Amino acid sequence: MRFSLRWVAIALGWLPILVMADPCLDFYATACGNWSAIHADDPYRSLVGQLDYDYQEELAELLERGKQDDEPRFLQLLRDFYASCRRPLTKDQVLRVLEKLIALENVEDEELTVGLTAAFRLEVLVEMERHNMYDIWTQLLTRTDLDWDRNETNREPLSRQKFDLLWQFGEVYHDKELAWRLLSNLEWPIMTNRVEDDDDELPGSLGQPPAFWMLPWPKFKPTYGYLRWLARSLADSTNRFLLIYIYLRLKLAEGPTTSWRIERAECAEQARQILSHPAVWLMEKHHPRLKEEPLLQDVFQELKQRFGQKLRANRNNFSERTQQYLLNKLERMELRLSVLPRNCSTKSLVRRIDRHYEDVYMNATDYFTNLLAGLNHSSLQNDQDDNVSFNIWTMIAEPVPREMTSRNGLFPVQVHRFGSFASPFYMTAENRLLVPLSLLGPPLYSANQADILTYSGLGFVLGHELTHGFDPDGVNFNSRGRASHLVRRELKRNGRFQRELRCLNRKFGSRRDEKFADANGLELAYSAYFDTAQTDRKRDPLRGSTDQKQQFFLNFAQFFCSDEEAREDGDDHGSDRERVNDAVANFEPFREVFDCPISWNRRRQQCRLF
Repeated sequence: MRFSLRWVAIALGWLPILVMADPCLDFYATACGNWSAIHADDPYRSLVGQLDYDYQEELAELLERGKQDDEPRFLQLLRDFYASCRRPLTKDQVLRVLEKLIALENVEDEELTVGLTAAFRLEVLVEMERHNMYDIWTQLLTRTDLDWDRNETNREPLSRQKFDLLWQFGEVYHDKELAWRLLSNLEWPIMTNRVEDDDDELPGSLGQPPAFWMLPWPKFKPTYGYLRWLARSLADSTNRFLLIYIYLRLKLAEGPTTSWRIERAECAEQARQILSHPAVWLMEKHHPRLKEEPLLQDVFQELKQRFGQKLRANRNNFSERTQQYLLNKLERMELRLSVLPRNCSTKSLVRRIDRHYEDVYMNATDYFTNLLAGLNHSSLQNDQDDNVSFNIWTMIAEPVPREMTSRNGLFPVQVHRFGSFASPFYMTAENRLLVPLSLLGPPLYSANQADILTYSGLGFVLGHELTHGFDPDGVNFNSRGRASHLVRRELKRNGRFQRELRCLNRKFGSRRDEKFADANGLELAYSAYFDTAQTDRKRDPLRGSTDQKQQFFLNFAQFFCSDEEAREDGDDHGSDRERVNDAVANFEPFREVFDCPISWNRRRQQCRLF
């Protein structure tokens, strides 16, 4: 390994983070080795999380300054939601909220979201649907990070006598005997089912009742298999039964009815998720970042040019028709900044946002009702089925109304899905990359930073999203978002393409699209900075030195630095460590600059579709 790595680290101020691990064996450890220790006291768990946290701190500051003259209605909605979130909350309020939800004719996923948020005192959960309830209960079962008064909960099974005393719903909302049978069928196995499997017992705090857990907890030490079984049992229960059951469990607890408050940054985060367009409008008004667009557009055009070189090389020997199809799609691909329209007057933009939220009402003193109103508004956008978007951290396929994704339209944002975080994504139906302006902040981006930092950071991000238009799934859709059956048939008959596709499937399975986007995005960004082309902008005359190339790879890897113990591995992406190491695997420029042995390449085959 070349010792210049130390001087690169000193130049960038990274020395406390870097560890002298062998970059050829574990490059993530080299770039991010001490990140968790250095940031142990920070409120975020990853470099990406820092972008969102800083953005939300700025938003909270603006909301706490108070109302300004002639503010549009949607800003009052934002202020009212934030104010209600910051008010003290009590268990009595939670019980009243649960009573109202249980009494509704239909208890949908939004109502269950509010119920669980209220009962377990946690931030807004993901928009819940049947297919992800297992993940939500797993999340609740492994919560160990909160301080809580255990006198406020009771984790003993509910007896029939207690059940009869607590039951107050009558026969109007739910059949009492059915509720008792469901409750007994759930609680008895919770206390007795050891789940015979080969799983080890849970370590340390994971073997204790989770934070603010009011359901029964077994006397024996549970295993991972037991938690999976319990999460599945709860996920299979109906929405109304879960709300009734949690209501009874909360009423069973004896002890102080203390109040609690949601943290400032978390309330700003929720306000941003629930009312994203007003939050973006307020932030852009006070912290405009639109002047950065020409820079990003230049980088994006260079990435397109490099990918065009790959396509024109035509290593797959595609037919002329398919070649033209791919090149046309690349040429028409666009980059859009912000979920707000760009080419309209301030007055027109205010009218559009007001119209988008005209049926939303907020009360500055009623947090849970506001939360339900926001979730219901978001779910309405989910009912229209015409687009697919891909997110860099959690690849998703979600419906998006076509009329709202036009060049000058509002982009519909969904809570905990896309558009409400510093997460770029690719829109298949529009053949467009959308980059929220919250992504343009330190440590990923600072105004006037060195080009090498821009290309190795934002260049990689844009290259990743560009690649989604040509990944094994996205390549089948043309520049207008329509499936091309002729191209699909040719791809199925093309021997080399299918061989590389089998390589991706064999190595990564369901993660193939994201792994392909990581590897190809890194190659495009590296080529755009270090390789010469007629479209190049002026850059550092020293580019191409060993130090610069090491600096490029280190900055790329630090985009993924995180507290791996605290972060969940995305099903589509794998861990942050895997993402870094898989992306550089078998990339020849990386091998050369870090003096990795030739045998390193042979052990790590990389799959290239184009």
